[in-house]
Amino acid sequence: MRPTFLAFETASRAIAASQANIDVTGNNIANINTDGYTRQRVDLTSISNSGYNQKYTAPCESVGLGVDVNSITQIRDPFLDARYRLQNAETSLYSTLIAGLTDLESVFDETETEGLQSEISNFINQLQILSQTPTSQDIALVARTAAQKLTEIINVYAHQTQQVREQQIYDLSKVVIETDFNTLVKNIANLNTQIRDELTHGNTPNELYDKRNTLIDQLSGLVNIKVTVKPEKISEDLTIENLNIALYDPKTGITIGLIDNGLYNTLNASLNNVTNTMQIEINSSFGAYSGDITRYFSSGSIKGYLDLINGKGHYADTSVIPGENTFRGTLFYENAMNTFASNFAHILNEINTDSDGTPKPLFKASDGSSIITAANISISDEWEQSPSYITTTTSNTSDGGADNIIRMINALTSDMNFYRNPEDTSSEIMFAGSANQYMTGLIGELSLDVELNGNFSDTASYVLNNLFTYREAISGVSLDEEGINLMAFQKSYNAAARYFTALDEALDRIINGMGL
Repeated sequence: MRPTFLAFETASRAIAASQANIDVTGNNIANINTDGYTRQRVDLTSISNSGYNQKYTAPCESVGLGVDVNSITQIRDPFLDARYRLQNAETSLYSTLIAGLTDLESVFDETETEGLQSEISNFINQLQILSQTPTSQDIALVARTAAQKLTEIINVYAHQTQQVREQQIYDLSKVVIETDFNTLVKNIANLNTQIRDELTHGNTPNELYDKRNTLIDQLSGLVNIKVTVKPEKISEDLTIENLNIALYDPKTGITIGLIDNGLYNTLNASLNNVTNTMQIEINSSFGAYSGDITRYFSSGSIKGYLDLINGKGHYADTSVIPGENTFRGTLFYENAMNTFASNFAHILNEINTDSDGTPKPLFKASDGSSIITAANISISDEWEQSPSYITTTTSNTSDGGADNIIRMINALTSDMNFYRNPEDTSSEIMFAGSANQYMTGLIGELSLDVELNGNFSDTASYVLNNLFTYREAISGVSLDEEGINLMAFQKSYNAAARYFTALDEALDRIINGMGL
């Protein structure tokens, strides 16, 4: 016969389980607007009345001992978490690229401001006017001024492009890596230690889980990560899970440990003075990898910054330096402007000679270098001192011809080859066309990159928002759902209390109403 007072234990557990459900539901409702909060639930288990001795006794009816509150757990979908973090890395990559390319686009803006193409056209116009009156000192002065303005705008383009690159370098090294990444891995590792301590002492640190998941989501926006959980047996009755995070490169399949429970590795970014590219090294406190890991970043905002800083486009020589970045970043536009400046200066310097073929350079490198670049191109000292230094004709006649000016105009308006090294015509041809066509093509490439990556960014953001919605449908708090649960658990609580009252009335009948 079932003991009389055992039913009170069943009723007591029913009230405790209903109270736990009401408390958890109230906690969910209270945190409906809490960022990063994960909906919680009560895990209940039925208590069996069966035992070993019942196998050897006469069969009889058996009733369970009620319900037990096993744990308070979070409702999360690990698969959705992994998809969301993978998509977050891709979205952050394109957002970073768009921000940097938009800065470059403002440098090469030829629509709202009179830029380089306008100055090229103005210089050609002044040469045409000079060809009509080649002996005029005033017109020669105006032509020289137009050339000077042209070199100055090239200098401005080079300077502003370098400023964009320096800003990207600063943001990557000082903000994204030193401040964001290194702080995140440290905080996640510290949370791992706290969570492990709580689990060891038998507690369920759901709030710590929420904080850690929020930080992992933020980390996934910086780099391409892979999150794994490894079980650790603490005792015969307790097994806990340790969380590890690694940098994962899908191209090579290589994983580089970032966080191993309470241990963490930090990153350091520096500019390689030999290659003039950004290099990221891992400061390893565990794991097999140390030193340069730049090539293993495949997504996230750090990859975006590396593309903007190190991207050389078709100036990258992968046959000489394997793995060079072929994205059209700041180095590509720096090199493209250097190609324009050096070829522009080389062609006009070659044309401007005396009648006996003696060179009379019109342009020079302002810093004394032997190589003319966009940053140092300027008119020569001789031309600056004397506007008539430009050779109008190479004939020995004194009729004031302008055949040499015509050659300059033809050179600038006709198709020509822009060589990687204008001093070596066997070097690679980077572009074939006129000076204005060169700049039109360069600006067109930049506009195309902005539009293309903008489309990628929009698509990635749309997918990310959908994944966030799916994840919130599972892990987020729904006020309607929690309200229904609250009413249901309240009824179950009332029923358990009524059960208790019924038992009390029955016991009162047994004690006070029987055997009289």
